[in-house]
Amino acid sequence: QLQGLLTSRENALKEREAALERRLKLFEEQFPQAGKDSDVLHLNVGGSTNIAILRRTLTHFENSMLASRFSGRWDDSLEKDKDGNFFIDQDPKVFLPLLNYLRLCDQKKRNDIKIKPP
Repeated sequence: QLQGLLTSRENALKEREAALERRLKLFEEQFPQAGKDSDVLHLNVGGSTNIAILRRTLTHFENSMLASRFSGRWDDSLEKDKDGNFFIDQDPKVFLPLLNYLRLCDQKKRNDIKIKPP
């Protein structure tokens, strides 16, 4: 009797997993613009500095605000300038060193280089 209950629950779980996989596949087909690590993002930092950076660089630290913001999930709702660049309302003198640090981290990850934060 217990074995039958376990089998029944396992089958129900497998059906739910299959349904979830179908929904995920449908979502990915409907929203192909979800971000890829190789996407080049164009940023307008502080209204005076335009910069291009890879999505994987901005999302290097998984649980960071930048990773969440630039995951690709929210691209359509993020602030953009008149040219379609993502607008970052920060002082470039503060934000650009952060981007350079993230680039170094990305290089480290790909080449196993040791670096220190700025």
